[in-house]
Amino acid sequence: MIVSGELHTVLAMGGTFSAPHGPRDDLERQGILLRVLDRNEFHECAAKRPLPELILLEALSEGDGLEDCRRLKENPVTRDIPVMILVSPEDEESRIGGLAAGAVDCVSNLVSAAELVARINRHVEFGAVQAGLQRRNEQLHTALASMGQGVCLFDEGGRLLLSNNRYAEVYGLDPSVIHPGQSLEDILILRHEVGAVPATSTSEYLAWAEATNMGDTPQDWIKELKSGQIIRGYHQRTLDGGWVSTHEDITQAWLAEKALAKAHAQAERAEQEARAAHARLLAAFEVVPEGLVLFDAEDRFVLWNRRYEQLYAESGDMLVKGMRFEDRLRAGLERGQYPEAAGREEAWLTERLALHAEPSSKHEQRLPGNRWIRIEERQISEGGSVGIRVDITDLKMQEASFRLLFEGNPMPMWVYDRETLRFLHVNQAAIDHYGYRLEQFLTMRLPDIEAPQECDRPPAVVFDVEDPASTRSSRHLKRDGAAIEVTVYSTCLNYKGKAASLMAVVDVTEAKRAEKALLQHRDTLEEMVRSRTVELARQTEELERMLEQEKQINELQRQFVSMASHEFRTPLAVIDGAAQRLIRRKEAATPEFLAEKAEQIRSSVSRMLELMESILAAGRLDHGRITIVHKPCSIAEIIETCSARQESIRRSHRFLLELDGLPPTIFGDQPALDQVFSNLFSNAVKYAPDAPNVHVTGWQDGANVCIKVRDEGIGIDADDLPKMFQRYFRARSSTGIAGTGIGLNLVKQIIELHGGTIEVASSRGNGTTFTLRLPISAEMSDEARVAAGR
Repeated sequence: MIVSGELHTVLAMGGTFSAPHGPRDDLERQGILLRVLDRNEFHECAAKRPLPELILLEALSEGDGLEDCRRLKENPVTRDIPVMILVSPEDEESRIGGLAAGAVDCVSNLVSAAELVARINRHVEFGAVQAGLQRRNEQLHTALASMGQGVCLFDEGGRLLLSNNRYAEVYGLDPSVIHPGQSLEDILILRHEVGAVPATSTSEYLAWAEATNMGDTPQDWIKELKSGQIIRGYHQRTLDGGWVSTHEDITQAWLAEKALAKAHAQAERAEQEARAAHARLLAAFEVVPEGLVLFDAEDRFVLWNRRYEQLYAESGDMLVKGMRFEDRLRAGLERGQYPEAAGREEAWLTERLALHAEPSSKHEQRLPGNRWIRIEERQISEGGSVGIRVDITDLKMQEASFRLLFEGNPMPMWVYDRETLRFLHVNQAAIDHYGYRLEQFLTMRLPDIEAPQECDRPPAVVFDVEDPASTRSSRHLKRDGAAIEVTVYSTCLNYKGKAASLMAVVDVTEAKRAEKALLQHRDTLEEMVRSRTVELARQTEELERMLEQEKQINELQRQFVSMASHEFRTPLAVIDGAAQRLIRRKEAATPEFLAEKAEQIRSSVSRMLELMESILAAGRLDHGRITIVHKPCSIAEIIETCSARQESIRRSHRFLLELDGLPPTIFGDQPALDQVFSNLFSNAVKYAPDAPNVHVTGWQDGANVCIKVRDEGIGIDADDLPKMFQRYFRARSSTGIAGTGIGLNLVKQIIELHGGTIEVASSRGNGTTFTLRLPISAEMSDEARVAAGR
């Protein structure tokens, strides 16, 4: 009989199978391939693959089949091969022994060939089925062991049938402590020891498990354990009333999902905020005081604000989105937008495009009407570039004024490098006084003009570069070799990116000589004291007066240089600090930040302009360079102009004007009177920071006009009132408020040059009132001219 059209390979050992009239031929005719071997070959061949499907052994009186069967079952390779044993019909003991040895069947040696074939086929088929089941079991165990989830199977009595190692590992247990036969309660006790149970009692958990198994519908569940783990399970009831479930640690995924949800919510809020910020940015783009422009990767205009168009008004009507920057420059060249390009348009265009192509560039550009702008451009990572245009016309004018103050100062001054002590710049007064030409000065160092005994000292002593502001005495040499005694005033500053110092020099040679002569003369007078007591006293008093006057002059000079150094340094430091902040934060600068820094710069520039105007005006008065030119002018218009200008600078204050009582015209010097009221109004604002109202009243009193300026500020101590118009005097109540002490002295001199008077009334904490009286006509009495120093 052939099963499934295949031959079954059977291995046999024994004389019955090899006998001439044995069953071998009958088996082969029925599809059984029988290989008969002796004992020497049998066990070696039985363990070779492919393994035989069945083994036939004899347990007759002369055979040893039972021992061979036990040996086959002890070998792991051959133990699963079905073994049939032929026994004598009357040998019941061998039959029982064969089954005990592991044989699947014991048949009589007298059985027919047909029955033997049937039995062989049945056992071969059963063995194949059993081998398939074993392979599937092995595959099942392999699959369970390789699963990332824990799997467990319980019977209807709640006893564990099987589980994989992952089931124990999910709950932090050693897989060896979980084994079939345990109840769920037993496993919960083990899990409780490591905190791998929910925050419920064991009875509540068991009740939940029982309720979960009541339904036929599979259920998903998620449990949070005391250990902080999050476990997701899948529960399925089996047909016999038990259940199978999977267990997976989803702690990280759970936390990640929650974090993702939170991040998603934050992202949505951030997106909303970004949209709102973008809208605000677009709005701010139009209101910032600087010109802003954005170019794409092809260098075409994408976005610009109104200020940018205003700065380039000469070619502003030709600007359209998508226009190339080079085309814009050419349009501006045709309209005369760039005065510095006149006569060299193509060369200028090449240079400008090269600057524009740099990753980051900064330069200044002159526009028509002597206007100046600072250009900053930076390439951006997405391609394209962004540009900022800042109007620096006022700053240029301020630089020019500062240069004028330096160049035109009658006191020798220079700037030197604090590291190398090399001269960087000198004014004309220094050139005239020392006799060196400018180009000679610029090749020299500060020690080159020191007298020899000064050069013997270490530079750190001669030049105290660590002190930001210092005063010292020294001896210098002129070009002709003449030695002079000088007092040197120095202060630190930044000059073209270098750490430098500004030095002013006062030649005190004559004063020193006078002092020396005074001492010599005093010694002579002491020798003549007995005979010329009265004359000596008179001369001593006169000489001491001269000495005191000289000291006062020196003190005034020292106060002036110290004051000027301090007052210039403070606004320059504000401007420099604001500019540095703008440079550092130009990528992320907000409109509020830009407006704040611009206001600081404008305020500091305004302060420096006021300071320079006061110093220059005071100098002109001292040297008789100011001449009052009486012309018809409107005193009311002068007051209105000065108050409006002050309100535009200091928006925190307002001027309440009552000028209807003034005549339409008086004879006076309009620029000088403008300076008078500018000083008074500036003081009224500066010394009344918390009182916004300034009252200005004007009326006619006979041949004169009277103007009263009253603030509600900090006031002045009564002891300080008589000194208020002295040069460099600062009232005690002005401590902490910037000022030079020049303004009121200048005001008084200008008023007296007009033949008028000025008075001040004040008390501490109750504000201050200045009352001016000016003649309406240009005629002045002799007494008035003498009083005014004419």
